[in-house]
Amino acid sequence: GGTFEMCQLWLNLPKKNKMAKPRYQPLLNKDITVEEIADGVKVRVIAGTVGGTTGPAKTFSPVELWDINVEKKGTKVELDVPEDHNVILFVRRGMIHVGESEVGPQSVAIMERQGGNVIFTTDERNSQILLLGGEPLNEPIAARGPFVMNTQDELRQAMVDYQTGKLGR
Repeated sequence: GGTFEMCQLWLNLPKKNKMAKPRYQPLLNKDITVEEIADGVKVRVIAGTVGGTTGPAKTFSPVELWDINVEKKGTKVELDVPEDHNVILFVRRGMIHVGESEVGPQSVAIMERQGGNVIFTTDERNSQILLLGGEPLNEPIAARGPFVMNTQDELRQAMVDYQTGKLGR
């Protein structure tokens, strides 16, 4: 019994890796190391690095996926992320302040790329936040249905490959 939570992510791959064999990575709680970065602030490092801990997820480009738990209301949390990465904070539970913006449960804060720090303050006890970050690919995107490629021609070819059973082989 109990509540079951999971997060399923689909990442856009760099052009050179788009035709790589598909893979699934089941990551269980026992596979994920927790880094306590301050009193009452624990980070489950799924991908990327926090302190001296690197997450178990395998990625084709640099990615951060951190599950952050903050016990106390009013805690200021400062996280170091690579300076040029895009970052989104997803509030799973609780409430946080990012700058002047209040971000509640099941909401996101899209961070601007300036400097390598992400800073937020908790407005509720036991707030849980997912930090999702990654190196920008800076490549064109062509998308349709489940397919994400770089050009319309590549997109058409992916659909043909799927229809003829060649995709992923």
